[in-house]
Amino acid sequence: MNYSDKRVLIVDDQRPFLTLLRGVVNNMGAQSVVAVQNADSALAACKKEKFDFIICDLHLGSGKKNGYQFLEEARQKNLVKPETVFAVVSADSERPVVFGSVEQHPDDYLIKPFSQAQLNLRLSKAYQKRLALRSVYEAMQKNDTPEAIAACRRLIMSGTRYAKTCCRLLAELYWKAGEFTQAKHMLTPLLAQKPQPWVTIALAKTEMLMTNYDAAIELAIDMCHRNPLLYEAQDILAQCYLLQRDYPNALIAIERAIEIAPYSVERQLIACKIARESHNYEMVKLRSLDVWELSKKSIHRDIAHLCSYFRSILDAAEHCEDKNMRSRYQHEMMTAIARYRNDEALARIDEDFDYGIYENILTARINYLDGRLLEAKRTLNECQQQIAIRFTEYPTAFAPDSIKVMLDLGEYDDAERLSKTLTKSGKQLDESTLFSLKNSVDKVAQRRNSYQNFNKQGIEHYNSGRYQEAYNAFLEAQKVSPVNTGVALNILQCNLKLIAQMKKPETRAINALKQMYRHLKNMVMLESHQQKFESLKSDLGKYVEVA
Repeated sequence: MNYSDKRVLIVDDQRPFLTLLRGVVNNMGAQSVVAVQNADSALAACKKEKFDFIICDLHLGSGKKNGYQFLEEARQKNLVKPETVFAVVSADSERPVVFGSVEQHPDDYLIKPFSQAQLNLRLSKAYQKRLALRSVYEAMQKNDTPEAIAACRRLIMSGTRYAKTCCRLLAELYWKAGEFTQAKHMLTPLLAQKPQPWVTIALAKTEMLMTNYDAAIELAIDMCHRNPLLYEAQDILAQCYLLQRDYPNALIAIERAIEIAPYSVERQLIACKIARESHNYEMVKLRSLDVWELSKKSIHRDIAHLCSYFRSILDAAEHCEDKNMRSRYQHEMMTAIARYRNDEALARIDEDFDYGIYENILTARINYLDGRLLEAKRTLNECQQQIAIRFTEYPTAFAPDSIKVMLDLGEYDDAERLSKTLTKSGKQLDESTLFSLKNSVDKVAQRRNSYQNFNKQGIEHYNSGRYQEAYNAFLEAQKVSPVNTGVALNILQCNLKLIAQMKKPETRAINALKQMYRHLKNMVMLESHQQKFESLKSDLGKYVEVA
């Protein structure tokens, strides 16, 4: 292998090994060698030039982006050439660590120490393979799936020595293209010829994608019996059981997969989904934390993951019958908020986010859980006012918890307006957010319908001049939603009409008017409600001392 015209990038946080490895690569003939000590510097180097070889240590410092996170980001951002060889090196041979790297499909994984001859041999083999399959990788990098499929087929027909790799890539490409029948037609003969674990796993996934869940489960279980460390088989079992709503078995399968290979954000997200569907709130909390911790140093970094973790703690508190346990969850919530307030990962989040506002929205949820409804309402409304001032578009991350409190407080119109705002924004919502929104709406559906029926009756009566009937209907609506601002304003308005019809205003009616006015005047309202309240003050001034 001639390295004289090849560009090499070496990444290792330990300067002595970095210097040693650079010398080894120079001895192999490489003249263009860049050496850096962390993943961010490596990504910056990849943006400046395209390397032929990248040799990266797995561990790049405590709390820093590691080698396979660097590999994943470099590939997803197209910072490497289709023929670039990426070799991960490590002194760590622990199973979860190795599997975590292997899942990102590096071209090789070398355990330290290794000799120059070993490195040369492994890099040469990987480079020859990359060159042979370059047409496939080029099409994949361009996201041209039909051309990638065609290139795979041509290589297989040519009798390439890399036919096995081509078949594996072809199966993945068929899945991406939705051509599941084609994938099955290719894999079935391979399984009959010479059973191999990857073929069985690929066929099981194909059956799952074709909604043949029982067939997929049978193949996956067979592979688990043959090799208990095949986390891919456990993944398939977990997803099939989830789709069949067999939550106990889905939980068992995904926990086994995580035990074997815990460093996958996607796997942890699936675990969150299974836990949510099965109402296992403690597991949702634990897995949501894992998602955030894994994602914040990776290309999957997203503030929504941190919000999902916070939300999961309060969801666990809400569904906990034990009072002491609920208090513990709330204390855990406050501790978590304090812990992550100054997390450096927040500074690297692209989305505009105000931690203080979000913290107050969560405080509103806690107030509601503690039965302090008016305090929850005041805090939430203050947050909504701050959001209107601070942001041109409503931040997606704030929405689930804001809508949740609005619905719990009976502010259904506000919740609906915010939901419509989210829909109009066209932003793609993550599964956790979608589940939270749906769950919040479903939980209050009956109460909401009851409120809307009484409120509708009240409006119809009011518009027909039947103010007493309207007043009674609005009082019923208020029983359903005690702190709803809209219905409180409607009651105040009705009361004014009823008093105006009296020859001599009754003391009872005046007292009720004063009580409702005091209730509303100290309340932080949204703009539409505030405008209506201000418009009523001129009539109120006849009976109440208006501030």
